[in-house]
Amino acid sequence: MSKICAIADLGTNTFQLLISPLDHFQVLEHLQRPVGLGMGAMEQVVLQEDAMDRALVALHEFVSLFLSKGGDISDFYAIGTSILRRASNAGAFIERVKEELGVSILVIDGIQEAEYIYAGIRNSLPDRWEKTSLVMDIGGGSVEFILFKGYEVLYRVSLELGGLRLKSLFSVDNEFSLSIVKDLDAHVTKEIGVLFQACENSKTEVLIGAAGAFETILDLENRPGNAPASCEIDLNQFLQHKLNLDALSYEERKTYPGMRAFRASIFPYATFLIEKVLRELEVNELWFSSYSLKEGFWFKELAPSSQQP
Repeated sequence: MSKICAIADLGTNTFQLLISPLDHFQVLEHLQRPVGLGMGAMEQVVLQEDAMDRALVALHEFVSLFLSKGGDISDFYAIGTSILRRASNAGAFIERVKEELGVSILVIDGIQEAEYIYAGIRNSLPDRWEKTSLVMDIGGGSVEFILFKGYEVLYRVSLELGGLRLKSLFSVDNEFSLSIVKDLDAHVTKEIGVLFQACENSKTEVLIGAAGAFETILDLENRPGNAPASCEIDLNQFLQHKLNLDALSYEERKTYPGMRAFRASIFPYATFLIEKVLRELEVNELWFSSYSLKEGFWFKELAPSSQQP
């Protein structure tokens, strides 16, 4: 039997786990847990005790599942991203994970995160993909963008525009409201300008969304759980669902057909970003990829040399 590895993506909002053989890529297990590690930490950038407790519960579950399948703890990789880059007490949390589980968390910077995401996306696309494409991975704290054509990366950037981050800055009674859109747009326009400048000389043909909110977009199309590693999203359906959901309250949004309840609060911030990028870059083709950081880490760091991108 092949040795297995586990890769945990410790996101600001969601923790995810991938278990794969080490000698070839195969999704043996894929788990998502809405941990909310960044909840209450956006302004002061201090991890809250209850958030750390939730994170430990999820990591105990991840490690237990991996060990039950015959994995070795030395082959368990935990990747920290935006909130663990920024939180002043991240070191205490990392030490606690090491003491309780024997797992060392690797905290990566935004550019490294973008590189792993690109590697994952590139390995999910159809063969001979030559379109100039912009990858967008929306997390709770940051959003990673990678512009590429063929196998050449033209530009990459990590911006602090994640769903929880925007919600902490722009909300009414701690929820999305149409009344905040003008201020939200002004802030995003200022922060995202570097991306639009970088894309000026390259006609972007496709926006490719990685996991997260884009999974929910597929769910809204009534395609949950059975999509291939990458597929096209119906752009008109997406825009109609966005219009519908923006007008709803949080409680109404939670029960909207296809909505994942744990994403209902920050979903309008994600779709605002998606629509803005589509509109500003005049992109008319939207794709989804189920591969992202975890899968890219496998292809970049663990794959046999014959399978590396």
